Amino acid sequence: MKSRHLILGITFWIAASAIGWFVLRSELAAQSSSISSLSSDVNRWLTGQQESFKATAPEEFQVALGDPIFAEQLDGSFLQVGLVTNLNVPYSKDAFPSTEIDVQIYDSALQLYSDGFMLEYHTTPTSLDWVVKMMIPPARQKAIAKRIAEEWKVHQKEVMGELRPVLKNGLRTAMKAVEDELPGILRNHRDEFRALGERYETDILKAEVVPLVKEEILPIIEEESLPVATEVGKALWKRVSLWAFTWRYLYDRTPLARKETVKEEFQRFIDEEAIPELRSRSDQFIDVTEAIVKRSMENPRVKAVIKKNFKQIAEDPELQRVVWNVVREALVENQTLRSELEVYMKQHETKSAMSLAGARLEPVVREIGDMIFGSREQGITPEFSRILRAQILTKDRRWFVMVPSFGKPQDSGEVSIDTTDWPMLYPMGFSGGEQSPLTPSEE
Repeated sequence: MKSRHLILGITFWIAASAIGWFVLRSELAAQSSSISSLSSDVNRWLTGQQESFKATAPEEFQVALGDPIFAEQLDGSFLQVGLVTNLNVPYSKDAFPSTEIDVQIYDSALQLYSDGFMLEYHTTPTSLDWVVKMMIPPARQKAIAKRIAEEWKVHQKEVMGELRPVLKNGLRTAMKAVEDELPGILRNHRDEFRALGERYETDILKAEVVPLVKEEILPIIEEESLPVATEVGKALWKRVSLWAFTWRYLYDRTPLARKETVKEEFQRFIDEEAIPELRSRSDQFIDVTEAIVKRSMENPRVKAVIKKNFKQIAEDPELQRVVWNVVREALVENQTLRSELEVYMKQHETKSAMSLAGARLEPVVREIGDMIFGSREQGITPEFSRILRAQILTKDRRWFVMVPSFGKPQDSGEVSIDTTDWPMLYPMGFSGGEQSPLTPSEE
């Protein structure tokens, strides 16, 4: 009697489970294609056969339990065909560096790679640069630029008419606040600049510039200026009156003389003879100066020294630190600047101009926001969905892709992992364009 009840009970629960499974599967299939696909994957995972492999990599890589393994289908789409089951390290729910892991893969996927396969390791970048590139791809950049240009063309005259005086006065206010504080800031860093100057004087000026001038630039100056100097000397010598200087010198030596006649004659010679002669040759002097500068700048050694020392100064971490401190104190930490701009922004004229500009440009700003992030009507964009999953929910961070390795069948139960940085997006997309059928309706 008891065995009959037991058999009937087992039969009932098996039948109820089967009916419930098929009802749930049909309901999910009617609700959404993505949910239907999920139920199909779950069914395959529960009822299909899997095979375990030992996967190894030549270097450590971050991996976590459950990281998925994908295979590319004939239509180009990707399907999850396995997952990581063991890290060979103490249990950790977070990613862990490892070189050897255990994976499980469906038999259906193994049939596609009967000649052997390996796993490519992929990761989703977490840098801000990747986020920007993902959110604003080239096509979207062009669309945004076009939309801004169109809107700006319509409202440029009106908006700039209001904003130009505001920006001009605001810049003047900011510059005055910075100028008022800058002398004190520079005084506070005077010792640091002096130490830098002394170091540059020793390391650059005395060690390299002075020898360079003596050995390379002075010969150029001498060679270019000597002809002109000779011409000027000869012209002035012809105008010098030796008799005038001689008798004035002798006269100054007499006891009754004023002793300034030589000086007066020399001043007359400078004013009436030398200066006019030099002025008449100003074009020659300019040509000589240009020739000296040109030849100096074309000198290989001069060019090398200038390049080397400019680079040394530009890359000097101590100079960069001092300059950044000055900039930060003058702009970022300048309380006078903050106060002046705060008062200026609260003025009625400024607020009116900003309100007008905001009212004219707000529609296009909202439109750009919808292009980047999505809208209530159409859902979030696929790119923003990827960012949310990767950056906020910490999903889709790591995955593997099966690729053929001809001639290396996995009879030994081992497979290799290629950790090369492969450029690839997470193969499962989540567009966010449809509301989940499990979400209660607002109606």
